[in-house]
Amino acid sequence: MRRVINTLRSLTPLWLRRKIGPFTGWCFYFFRVHVRGKTWEPNVLSIKETLIKIDAENLSAIRFGDGEISLMEEIDLGFQKHDASLADALDEVLKAQDDKLLICIPGIFSNLSTFSNLGFWFEIHHLFRYSNVWKKLTSPEKTYGDAFFARPYFTFKDKSEVPKIYELINNLWKNKDIILIEGEKSRLGVGNDLFDEVNSLKRILGPAENAFSKKDAVISKVIRFPKDTLILLSLGPAAKVIGYELFNRGYRVIDIGHVDMEYEMFLQNSEKQIPVKYKYFNEINERNPEECKDPEYLSQIIAKIT
Repeated sequence: MRRVINTLRSLTPLWLRRKIGPFTGWCFYFFRVHVRGKTWEPNVLSIKETLIKIDAENLSAIRFGDGEISLMEEIDLGFQKHDASLADALDEVLKAQDDKLLICIPGIFSNLSTFSNLGFWFEIHHLFRYSNVWKKLTSPEKTYGDAFFARPYFTFKDKSEVPKIYELINNLWKNKDIILIEGEKSRLGVGNDLFDEVNSLKRILGPAENAFSKKDAVISKVIRFPKDTLILLSLGPAAKVIGYELFNRGYRVIDIGHVDMEYEMFLQNSEKQIPVKYKYFNEINERNPEECKDPEYLSQIIAKIT
């Protein structure tokens, strides 16, 4: 059935898809949630449950979302081209079985009633196109974390719990020695207090785009440091593979993705995604931000791999 639908989709003009696609996706969602009920859908913790579990059990965490699924389906992203080796590696990470590694996926499989209007329709479209892929890659017998733990603000209607969620996020690295692997223009924590309570912070800068090609170079820089260093990653899909390799080498890793830009939106009480000074933001095509000459930020950079 899904194959037939995808074939029909490919034959339908774009203007017509834009008119009937949302309605068709909503019909499938309504049927799955309110008529058929749960069959194959994975179990996903809430955002708060995810953060509490990571912290209390000292877990590593790697997040998967629409970008990784697209790459696994041979679709390029704006900041990462499809690569067969990357797709295979992502498949391996998503299916990993280890009690100390929490694989996180979007909490979109049971009900979307908590999502904002924009988030609701985005996920309706995503599920319509890729639910068969998620079914193939996940297990109903496994419990996953919620990948939205790093993006608790913009996508959801009720924002009353967001301050508490950011407290839980901060607890993950409070008083710890951190190595942050990020894109060269991402500049997480610059201009805000996201990392004010860490013990120390060192930055390894990777390419802003197509970072997977520099995977081995990034890993070689990290393994010089003690295993009790907490590794934070914000390097797109490459972060999943780099994080998994470092996890297997004995490091604790947490994939935090867009946590900084989401935090910026929260601090500004913004109802839309907006540019932030110094920071690359692919989702609004902000690819050439102003250079950052902040002395503290520059002093934290221990390696730049481009």
